[in-house]
Amino acid sequence: MSEFDNADESNRDANAEFDTGFDTGFDTGFDTGFDTQFGALLADPTMWESPSDDLSDRIVSAISSESVNVPEPSAVRSGSHGRRSWARPALLGAAAAIAFLFGGLVLLSGLSGVEDVDSFSAELVPTGLIGDQSGAITVTSFDSGVRIELDAASLPRRDNGSFYAGWLKTFDGDLFPVGTFHDGVEVTLWAGVELERAEMFTITLEAAAGPGDAGQGSSGEVVLRTQINP
Repeated sequence: MSEFDNADESNRDANAEFDTGFDTGFDTGFDTGFDTQFGALLADPTMWESPSDDLSDRIVSAISSESVNVPEPSAVRSGSHGRRSWARPALLGAAAAIAFLFGGLVLLSGLSGVEDVDSFSAELVPTGLIGDQSGAITVTSFDSGVRIELDAASLPRRDNGSFYAGWLKTFDGDLFPVGTFHDGVEVTLWAGVELERAEMFTITLEAAAGPGDAGQGSSGEVVLRTQINP
């Protein structure tokens, strides 16, 4: 027997010893059903899509909404003496504090001498100077004076140095200017005079006048008027 024959025989013996008890099958440890599901997931093209740009914002929004909707913890008994939670006493205390604060505000308002507001409305009567115009005023008396809210939208607008002026005439014959305006839409006028002294309210046609000009006073061209204290 040659040296090569001895080598072949040795290799056969070694291989025989190595193959003893060897299982040629490869056990993955997964059943067939799992392999099928896993393969289907890998084959799904949506598994490989990139996440949208707003994914993080949607996740944060979902978490925030969940945290807002978390119910408040209910009152429970704890300890050996069965003490109730602080929720009910806290609510009662808050309600009492609000009621106390409201009452205090009412009391302070009364002590501070808040004035009783005297208010009334009156229709304006046209004089026919610029046609059959109309309007109304709401007069409110304050400690600081008289506020007159004018609604006379039918008055034609006056511009370029021409305007309307409001006046309060007292029983003593004094004439108080209460303001000027271009038209009669949402006009608020003020007079530093006591309401009980006022006799009549008038609106006149006016034009700009220089310093010291006699035209600084009323033109006397009354277009609307009404009595305050008849």
